[in-house]
This record gives sequence, structure tokens and C-alpha cells, in this order.
Amino acid sequence: MTTWICIAVMVVGFIGMIVCSRKQKTNPAMQPVAILLCIIVLIAAGVMILPQLMGTGSGAVMESELAFLASRGHAAGAHLAKVAPGKKIVVIAEPNFDKNVQSKNLIDMIKKGYGSENVVVEGLVVPGANAENAMPIEELMKAKDFDAALAKHKDAGIVISLVGLPQNAQRMEAFRASKPPVFFLLSTGMGTGKFVSAQINKGVIAGVIVPNPKADYEATAPSDPVKAFNIRFVLVTKENLAAHKQFFE
Repeated sequence: MTTWICIAVMVVGFIGMIVCSRKQKTNPAMQPVAILLCIIVLIAAGVMILPQLMGTGSGAVMESELAFLASRGHAAGAHLAKVAPGKKIVVIAEPNFDKNVQSKNLIDMIKKGYGSENVVVEGLVVPGANAENAMPIEELMKAKDFDAALAKHKDAGIVISLVGLPQNAQRMEAFRASKPPVFFLLSTGMGTGKFVSAQINKGVIAGVIVPNPKADYEATAPSDPVKAFNIRFVLVTKENLAAHKQFFE
């Protein structure tokens, strides 16, 4: 409705401008009217066109950023398919992950990268983490919270954490088990760098995704998730850990 009103205003304004331009030779008072009509036409055009242009641009940028972030899930799944194929995966996510578009995209890409639907998601329950608490979940979560989440999926051979690890991760039952599951992290977590690097060297943590020091933040995400990942991120494994030690100090 707004668009049609704007079009009508623009048409009437243009006609008025033409009439005024013809009459202003004999009636100078028509010149201010013509200017006013020109302003009205420009405003109507702005109301009709500008929001659409802004919406399209911001939507395209958001879609590109979501694609970059989702590419991490594909990289995780693809790498795990090589080093630990045929296992059940449990993804540890933030509470209310099902309402988070970014998390849902990540989980979908994990499945595609791993080539399996045998993936379950467990929202981490952290006491004190709620809408009223300004502290991020990464600062509140403890080893016991991960233990409780993983206890529900003891048959899982792979654990992918979207939220890193708790600061006292060394106390997690999974890391103290005689045959721990294969871990994969989308971040090192807060204050867990040295522990994470040690677990990478042991082969318990198969990989960690870190920012690419040469990332191009002006680029638009390509449709190929592998290419998108390489633009923004780096997969750190036991083989290249030494080259990226700055992320684990």
C-alpha cells in the first residue's frame, strides 16, 4: 500500500512540476511551488526505494556472515569423517540453541561435513546462566556441567563443543577416562589454551578452529563451504599446532 501511495504522489508531483514550470514564466509565484513539489517527489522516492535497498544490502551481508560461520561446522564434520568415521556425535551447544540461527546452521553443516545424521545436540545446562545474568556462559560453565550433559550420551564417540571448554576442563570425566571420546572445539575456551594444546598432542582433541590471521573480512562468502572456511578460519590439528601456538598460550 505504501508503495502505491508513493507512486501516486510522485506522478501527481511530476505533473504539478510540469504545470508550474510552464506558468512560472508569467507567474513567478509558481517557482517556489515547483521547488516544493520537487522536494515532495524526492521524499516519496526515498520512502519507496531506500528501505528496500538498505534491506537488501544488510540482508546480503548477514547471509554472507552466517555462511562464513556455518563453514566451521562443515570443516569440523569433514575432518572428523577422516580421523574418526562412523561414530555417534554429540554436539554441546548453548542453552536455547534451537532458537539461534547460527547454531542451527552449524549443526546442519556438521551433519553434511561428516556425512551422517547420527548427530544429537545437548544444550548445556549451567546454573546461574539466564537472561538476567550478563556473564557469558563460557565464564559460568564448569566441568560438572559438561559431565552432566555427556552422561546422557555415553555411546557417543565424538564430542563437538560449540562453546569451548570450562576453565576446569581437566576435571571433566571424559578427559580422565581410559578411552576418552574424540573431541573437537570451535574455540579453545577461556583460559584453557595450554590444556587444549596438551590434549591435541595426545590426540584426544582432534582439532580446534581458530581465526585465520590473514582473514579477508571484506570478502563475500562463496557457495563452497571449504573456500569460505579458508578465507576466515584455520583448522589446528596435531600436525600444525606448532605453527599456531599463539592461540594456546
